[in-house]
Amino acid sequence: MKKTALIAPALVILQFAASAPSQTQGTANQISSGRETHTITPEDVLSIREPRELQISPDGKLVAFRLREPADPKLARAPRTENIWLVPTDGSEAPRPLIPNLKNASTPRWSPDGRWLAFLSDRGEASGNEPEATVQVYVLRRDTARAERLTSVPGGVEDFAWSPDSKQVAFIARDQATPQERARQSAGDDATEVNRNFKYSRLWIANLLDHNAVQITKQDFEINEFAWSPKGDEIALVIARTQKPEDSLLLSLVVVNRTTGEVARTLSTNVSPISGLLRWAPDGRFITFLEGSPPTKNFAAWVSIAGASGDTSVRPLTKDYSGTVIALGWTPDSKHLLAQSIEGTRQALLTIDITTGTARKLTGLIQTIWEYSFSTNGNTIVYNAQTPESPSDIWVWNKEAQPRKITDFNPQTKSWQLGKVREVEWKNSKDGLVRRGVIITPPGYQAGNLYPTIVNTHPGDTAWWAGLHAKWWAWGQLLASNGYVVFLPNTRGVDGEGWRLHIALAYWGGMAFQDLMDGVDYIVEQKIADPNRLGIGGWSNGGFMTEYAITRTTRFKAAVAQAGHSDMFSLYGTSDLHAAMRAFSPESPYYNRKSYDDDSPITFIRNCRTPTLLLHGVSDRGVPVGQAYEFYTGLKDVGVETELVVYPREGHNIQEYAHQLDIQRRVVAWFDKYLKSKTN
Repeated sequence: MKKTALIAPALVILQFAASAPSQTQGTANQISSGRETHTITPEDVLSIREPRELQISPDGKLVAFRLREPADPKLARAPRTENIWLVPTDGSEAPRPLIPNLKNASTPRWSPDGRWLAFLSDRGEASGNEPEATVQVYVLRRDTARAERLTSVPGGVEDFAWSPDSKQVAFIARDQATPQERARQSAGDDATEVNRNFKYSRLWIANLLDHNAVQITKQDFEINEFAWSPKGDEIALVIARTQKPEDSLLLSLVVVNRTTGEVARTLSTNVSPISGLLRWAPDGRFITFLEGSPPTKNFAAWVSIAGASGDTSVRPLTKDYSGTVIALGWTPDSKHLLAQSIEGTRQALLTIDITTGTARKLTGLIQTIWEYSFSTNGNTIVYNAQTPESPSDIWVWNKEAQPRKITDFNPQTKSWQLGKVREVEWKNSKDGLVRRGVIITPPGYQAGNLYPTIVNTHPGDTAWWAGLHAKWWAWGQLLASNGYVVFLPNTRGVDGEGWRLHIALAYWGGMAFQDLMDGVDYIVEQKIADPNRLGIGGWSNGGFMTEYAITRTTRFKAAVAQAGHSDMFSLYGTSDLHAAMRAFSPESPYYNRKSYDDDSPITFIRNCRTPTLLLHGVSDRGVPVGQAYEFYTGLKDVGVETELVVYPREGHNIQEYAHQLDIQRRVVAWFDKYLKSKTN
């Protein structure tokens, strides 16, 4: 489940011209010929620094942000360090850490009066009965260099927000084990009853003056997100009834009293589990949220507006918008929203009229999956953006000047031999739907020559973009630099195309597979891809689509499937995704398993002839490692060459440096073995 980035309360000036220049090209298309370059390595990919969670100060002079550093190869199991950094919006000074040497700091938030900066960190400190350091809220006066710990709650803080008067901080903390439970656990009596004895999240409020914290909500419900009212007397919450998987799609928007924590009114019972768009209007009249519609609120969702007093009905704003809104904020007059959205293979900044729902594009930009962020103080907008040649950096835009980049965190990429990125379109041969994607051609590419080509299938519902493709799970530039054409098709079901197409993702394969194969036919017809040297691979949903493809066609000569789900029947009973799966099926598979089997690659594995590398985290809860073992065993029985590699301590998202390095090396080696046996 994704969680969108939080932005500062939006105060954007509408005089930004709709025709303002787009930030899509960035720096020069290629590095100068006089610069020494080298083929991209897995080590290069893991060297990238990532700025995230941008927050502009109320006076517009500073940007606070979280900078994620590369992992230390000498500390293979250590997590990547993250610290809060500052940079002036005028670019007059280089970025600097707020507090040097912090290793785990995130979520910078300016107080509304601009005097304080709060953030989350463990500071390496333990408190009270905590045997280890926990994440707490720290506050730092803007004119000092010493941070104070504001909270000291057992178990730590999950999220927080400043009150409108800058005198308090509301935060979320979770119930902890009782002394009796801890005693039993210490004695080895730690049996766990599934779906019982939940530890719920609670809303607390801490005073900045005396650091005293008071628990506000006492009810047993799970808080997904929250937002203060402008007067500070109420707080809006998105809540689930319990932590049970079957309740994960049954969310409500409620308003609670800031003093008593009692629910004053319920505004909607039809809320999407995708969080990050809950915003209270400056005039207090309306609240935005992501409304969802059956069969699943994960994919059928749009921005809606609710009357904060409960005396008006909920009204959808972006239900007919052909993109996907991922971040929101209000304008000072409470008449418009500022939004960041995905539109096809690009992103954009928009204004949305709350009366008509009309969206007006301010500028286009290129972004990386899960690294988008923007913030505004009313005169200036700061946002993350990248180019096809460089990773994300911080850009500044105001109505008096052109967009400008104020950071350069990854100068090492200028020495990489990069492939050329371009967008492509084709049509589905069965229903004529126009599909879009990205092609990366290798350095030195010569039109008309046929190149070994790898289809990199998209993860989850996230569309491929026209930026720099260099992650441990996004192999585009790594493979292109090593001599491959890389095709990144956006099959139906990705975000950025409106909810009616988005919902197609959960119908597994089918017409999405047809989209993919028609895209392959297109690049073969264009004499870009060698039809005799086609490979396919991907992570998560991309792993599934890889397995789906190679059990339905023999056109691919090599495949890599990472964290793919091969058997819908067993996935239903062993994964925490079964509630979402059931939303798309009228019956449990234990009553009627046909639709589950029809969508499962394992059902058709006897048709597979493609040598396949399987990669999986041992502790993956969403797609349990048994899915990989099933497919591996099936391939062995069929007589297909296969390898299975599992990674200890890893979940769905691989974290450790050595494991990320190993994955990339194996991906390149596997495709080289089966696709480079012939000369170009």
